[in-house]
Amino acid sequence: MSQPWDQQARQQRYDELLQLIGGGLIGVAPQGWRRVDLIARIAEGVQDFGLTVIMNDLSYAEVGPPAQSAQAFLELRRLMYDQERGAWFSARYMMNPPGEFQIFYNYDFDPQWEPPIPPALFKRDIETYPRPADKVPDWLRRAVEQAGIPA
Repeated sequence: MSQPWDQQARQQRYDELLQLIGGGLIGVAPQGWRRVDLIARIAEGVQDFGLTVIMNDLSYAEVGPPAQSAQAFLELRRLMYDQERGAWFSARYMMNPPGEFQIFYNYDFDPQWEPPIPPALFKRDIETYPRPADKVPDWLRRAVEQAGIPA
């Protein structure tokens, strides 16, 4: 069995993953981009990535999310799991040229899947990434109960 990562190693890997996400986004953004906005929705066994690229003239470029960024987000979620807080359900990575970025994590609110995902996937997610009962939001508790287990 492997040992848990020490805090320094976790921080280093966290920083590397953020760089991989950003590098992937820069790699797919066309010349003349003004902002790149990637939203990741992840639950155990399912993920959805939405990418918006705004150009300097305020038009939108049609670009798909890079696989490198998607894979880094999957690992990032596992790395960031905390027994007291759980795992985040969505994250937003916004980047402005040349490489300035901000990232936000949603641990508590319904990530608004479209179309909605089956409650069984939330059940599997909370089994994989448990959190204390008082940290289970009402929307998640309802979804998990629909799937047949108490949260």
